[in-house]
Parts: sequence; C-alpha cells; structure tokens
Amino acid sequence: MTLVMRATTASLASLALCSIAAAQNVGAGARTTESREAIQNTGDTQPPADAPAAGPGTATRFKLAGGFVQQFNTTVNSGGNYAASRAYAAFSSKAVLTENMMLDMGIGYEFDHYEFHGTNFGLGSTLNTEALSITPRFTVALDRHWAIGGAPILQMAGESHADGGKTITGGAIANFRYAFDQEHVLGFGILAKGLLGSGVLVVPAPLVDWKIGESTRISNIRGPEANPFVGLEIEHELGPSLDVGFGGAWEFRQARLDDSGPDADFIFQESNTSIYGRIEWRPITNLRMDLVAGSALYSRVKTLDGGGGTVTSTGGNPALILGAFVSYRF
Repeated sequence: MTLVMRATTASLASLALCSIAAAQNVGAGARTTESREAIQNTGDTQPPADAPAAGPGTATRFKLAGGFVQQFNTTVNSGGNYAASRAYAAFSSKAVLTENMMLDMGIGYEFDHYEFHGTNFGLGSTLNTEALSITPRFTVALDRHWAIGGAPILQMAGESHADGGKTITGGAIANFRYAFDQEHVLGFGILAKGLLGSGVLVVPAPLVDWKIGESTRISNIRGPEANPFVGLEIEHELGPSLDVGFGGAWEFRQARLDDSGPDADFIFQESNTSIYGRIEWRPITNLRMDLVAGSALYSRVKTLDGGGGTVTSTGGNPALILGAFVSYRF
C-alpha cells in the first residue's frame, strides 16, 4: 500500500518550508481580483469596484494546481552526482466563515525521483519518495489594517513501503499582518514543525507584499500555487497578462525510508538554496501558467538513522533547475 493510500490526503519530501507557502501563498497575479481577496483587510476606505463582497454568503472558491521541476546532475563533494525529478499537485479552497473570518484549506502532494551515480549514500541507484501535506489556515481580520492567522500542519513523507506511522509529522504556523493599504502589506509569523526521527524545526515566516514602482513589487506570496520555492521575489508587470519575477529561496526535504533492508527506517534529507527567474502568463481569467529556470545552490544530502542521528552527509555543487507550473481557479 502506497503512502498516498495510507492518508486521507506540499517544500518538499518533508514539506516543512513548503507549508509556509501553503499557509500564506496567494498564488495570484499582482493585479487580479483573487490577490485582493487574499489580502482581505486592505486599509482602503472603499474596496475596488470589481472586488466581490465578502461575507458568510460568499461562494467557496477552489483551485487545482500542479507542476514539475527537473534538477539536473548535482556533483557532490564525496564523489559522484545525483539528479532529481519532482512533480507537485495541490488543491485549495477558500471559504468565508463569518464577516471577519476566512478558512483556506490546502492539500499538497509531492513525488520525487532521485537517480544516484557513483555516490556513497547507500541508497542504491534510484530513490522514489512521496509527501502529503494538509494545512487548514484560518485568518481573522481585526479591522481594515490588522489580521491574524494560524494553521495546523499534518504531513506524511516517505518511500512507498515505509512504516506509515513513522512518516507522520505535525506542526503549526501562526502569523499576523498589517495592511498600510492594498498595495503595501507586511507581516511576520513563526512555523514550528516536528522532524522525522527527533527534533523540531523552527522557521521565521515573514510576509512581504510591497509595491515599489508603477509595475514592480517585492513579494513572497505570489509564486505559483504548487511551487516548492518559499522565498522573496521581485515581480515586474510586462503587460495585462504577463509578469516576470526573480527570487531566491531555501528548500528542505525529509523522507522516511522503507522498513526493510540494511537502511530500514533510515531518513533521507536534502536541502538547498535556489535562485530562479520565472515568467507568469494568464491567458484567460482563471488560468495561470509559469515557467521557471534557475540554479540549486549549496545543496546538502544526508542519511539519518531512525532517531535522527547523521549517518552520511555531503555537500553538492550548483545544478541547473527547470520547471513549469499551472493552476486553474473555479
């Protein structure tokens, strides 16, 4: 039985950082109605003319998203290299519960296929891992400027035949934001999440969405919906349906290995810092497509024992990454 069948149903065989994206990501172009809905308390006296009324009777909105990223050969310091193919899927819904409270339900899935050449990780020539994340986020608008939010996080990450109970981790994110106006929003939060084996990962989760020019903004919440990158971008509008962006982000993954063989219950861990550029195209109102190109830097691959102790650890050199994402809102 695969990992997917073991669960009811996002940054990352353990999606610790990708959960920040699930908990904060608008996933919308800078000028869309959707982006204005996501930042619900705007600081404006009057909402935009085309913004829908927000209230308990507002219809629930849904979004389906997917993506693929290829990380080409990464040479590691201990010898050999590895490559990774990553596929992503996400489903989210947005519902207004009360006049001041909104619920965003996010479900994310990631499949990673690794190919190892001449390495000493003891993992064989290939490794397939799956990760599943459920993140219900509540946001409460205190007034036109202030809002607070929080989200519990439930995740499973491992090989298909790993012990299901040993793939589960949990955590939570809490944050607040202040909207000076509709185009200038700042916030801060903390994510705390258990690691496979032992320990807790605590990550600051700032929120930035700041217009710095007529067509340019700095933001960390407008990347593609299913993307693994959780970082800061500069986004520039080229036309009514075309934007470009450049950013950097840190990625972190863990996966519980199968429960048989010499590495039974071991943990695979990977981290890197990515810099990338992307082109965003919205051919019709509810459809968004993104192409991404960049480099994975400062890669580090580890194998850990069942309790989280390091067995092997090595750094990696820069590697080319190419990806594509699509999302549809209905």
